Amino acid sequence: MSSIEGLRPFPLLFGLNAAELWPCVNLILPSWLLLMFAPRYRHTARLALIGPVTAAALYTLLVLSTFLVPSGGGGDFGSLEGIVELFRDPSVVFVGWVHYLCYDCLVARWIVLDSIGRGCSRAQHLLAVVPTLFLALMFGPMGFLLYLTVVRTFVLPEGGAVAKAKAS
Repeated sequence: MSSIEGLRPFPLLFGLNAAELWPCVNLILPSWLLLMFAPRYRHTARLALIGPVTAAALYTLLVLSTFLVPSGGGGDFGSLEGIVELFRDPSVVFVGWVHYLCYDCLVARWIVLDSIGRGCSRAQHLLAVVPTLFLALMFGPMGFLLYLTVVRTFVLPEGGAVAKAKAS
């Protein structure tokens, strides 16, 4: 059992708590590995969805267990104080973490597919896209912002040399 106090069971997940469900969050890692190291593998776009879809299903059951099942608590999303109060509950922190994992991986998938669509070379992928993926994994919006503002603008501009070579 966990040493974290206040972990409640999630009724729709067989009564398991966040500590017992924690290993499930690692199911997202194969998606990240494919996006970083095999972006052009013909099945990467589809396979990279397995982790986020699994996380989304887990998240849905967590939210329903936390906020809608009669034993679950309500939530005040309308104020900063309400959000702070919600996140004092370690079970709700776990729900939030699964939310981040899902969306950060979906953003990473979009980054990879967009970069390939812009003609990204293997070297550009390793030197420019992988660092944005790392930032997306660790700090979500920072990786997305770096990709949009720097990589898309200066490294992979639409209509750049690669696009012109394809057109001729």
